[in-house]
Amino acid sequence: MLLKLVKDLEGKSDEARLRIIRSRLEAWRVPYQLHRYQTGTNLFVKAKTDSFVGIGSHYDVVPGSPGANDNASAIAVALELVRRTRNYSGNHLGLQFFFFDEEENGLKGSGAYLEEHGYRGMKGLFNLEMVGMGDRLAFWPLDAQSEGALLEALERQCGRMQIPTGRYDEILTRTADHVSFRRAGLTEAFTITCISGKDVAVAQHYYRAQEFDVDAQTLHEILAEAPLFQHYHRSTDTSEHLRETALQMTANALWETYLALDQRG
Repeated sequence: MLLKLVKDLEGKSDEARLRIIRSRLEAWRVPYQLHRYQTGTNLFVKAKTDSFVGIGSHYDVVPGSPGANDNASAIAVALELVRRTRNYSGNHLGLQFFFFDEEENGLKGSGAYLEEHGYRGMKGLFNLEMVGMGDRLAFWPLDAQSEGALLEALERQCGRMQIPTGRYDEILTRTADHVSFRRAGLTEAFTITCISGKDVAVAQHYYRAQEFDVDAQTLHEILAEAPLFQHYHRSTDTSEHLRETALQMTANALWETYLALDQRG
């Protein structure tokens, strides 16, 4: 169960989280590489092909937060996808997995990785942030005019799987590790977050209020009604609020999208 891994990760230090990721990969005999830079350490599982899709997550947490949804949920989903690749050789397209450090400190980990390694061969990045609660997937920062083979394949596959999706300009913030890849020149890089119907309703209320120049305090009170916002960067970001169904839904959507992309060549 993916939720069990989240429980193992929550409340742990950044260093302990990295050790758990490494031990899981070593138990599966999956080779990985550590990228040590001046202030931190990234881990990545290199793709087996020259052409690949990136799956991003970060393992660092903000002080005072157990970090269950942000971002142990993403680690659990990424590791589940690593597990599935063990028995799938791929035809044309590989998967490369990133577990970045210092996302919460100015995206330093992903920035340092790209400065040293670049993104040669990468078709795009599915970055995972807070994927443990809700029944639908939010893709951000995107709008109706956004295009891309990965985005369109993911939306198409979610439609087939009857998973509701939406494109959003931001989810709480516009900042996540996709930003580093976009700055480096990778056009198709975006973040995936699992949300609920109530989160959508609150977002719509929030955007309407902005149109009427509502004061900052009122906007904050509106956002506080969203389940996702209630635990973001707080001591209440614990596994008791998360659901196995959300984690599995995210993993399944990404896996089926990857299979479709690979089979298309």
